[in-house]
Amino acid sequence: MPGLYDRLQNQLGDEDDDKSSGITPLDIADLPEHQRRVMLTLLRDPRSTSDGTTEETLVKKFGETDELFGTLDELISAGWLISMGEPPRIRYKINLRRKRGSSGSMWASLSDYLNENDNS
Repeated sequence: MPGLYDRLQNQLGDEDDDKSSGITPLDIADLPEHQRRVMLTLLRDPRSTSDGTTEETLVKKFGETDELFGTLDELISAGWLISMGEPPRIRYKINLRRKRGSSGSMWASLSDYLNENDNS
């Protein structure tokens, strides 16, 4: 019979399997240097959260290089960057993973576990 800890660990493990829903700030720290620089620039841009950062802003910061556009393509294909609009008015937003909300299932599991032990 699995214990409460085992059941909770299984539930948490199932929720962590979906890695395609964005990137966390800790994941950004582990990116290669060229990707990390672009992502940190986007995080620091105050317009990034509402309207997105323009391609023009990134070109001013990094220069119009193949490396910049290659990096943007890598980040978009990984699902970590969202591209909006059509050239020449493309905007970029970071696809941050949502924080896991509290669903109350832990308390329900704890209650079930305590009720099982009370009946024994």
